[in-house]
Amino acid sequence: MSIEGIIEGVFIGSRLRCWLQNPYRVLSTIGLARGHVFVDIGCGKGFLTISAAKVVGLEGLVYAIDTSREYLKELRGCLQKSNLDNVVVVETAAERLEGIPQSSVDRAAMILTLHHLEDRIRAFKNVRRVLKPDGALYIFDPIASRMLGRGTNPEKIIKELAVSGFRHDGFSISKGFLFWTVTARPKTEVPEVVGRETPIVSG
Repeated sequence: MSIEGIIEGVFIGSRLRCWLQNPYRVLSTIGLARGHVFVDIGCGKGFLTISAAKVVGLEGLVYAIDTSREYLKELRGCLQKSNLDNVVVVETAAERLEGIPQSSVDRAAMILTLHHLEDRIRAFKNVRRVLKPDGALYIFDPIASRMLGRGTNPEKIIKELAVSGFRHDGFSISKGFLFWTVTARPKTEVPEVVGRETPIVSG
């Protein structure tokens, strides 16, 4: 594993991250509410997952998506200790995103996930597939030009979202010094289903 990967792995589950990026503030920003269905794409150790489960309550549902068995194992342990029964843990890639019904999701989020993806357009199309017509995708990622290439180019991502089923007029963008965010809303038509696989699901 690279030095950057080790640092990121430590940061993912740290108290410093919660101090710098309060999960409840993030969820409030994207409009997550009781009864919603939420997808945490690249959930890691559950930075957003656990808070989201508390926000949506028993009336809602959270899908925790990641490819790391190690992270998901740790997350399952945390969920068990917290007695949270409204989380479905799915081992699958964002480019596949299986195990989630079409047009069933109110909000989805990619927090420090996007720059890891091999096929962003495929991932975006699958997110669009599972979103409700009034749903939204929230992205938080490093700006590549300011992080030694480790991140994404906001302008390029906006173009990729536009060709993946998200509205040109549905973007709410914010750029900081090192990180950028966008909230993207879907077009009316649903893109074709891509990249089906058999996921490993637990809940």
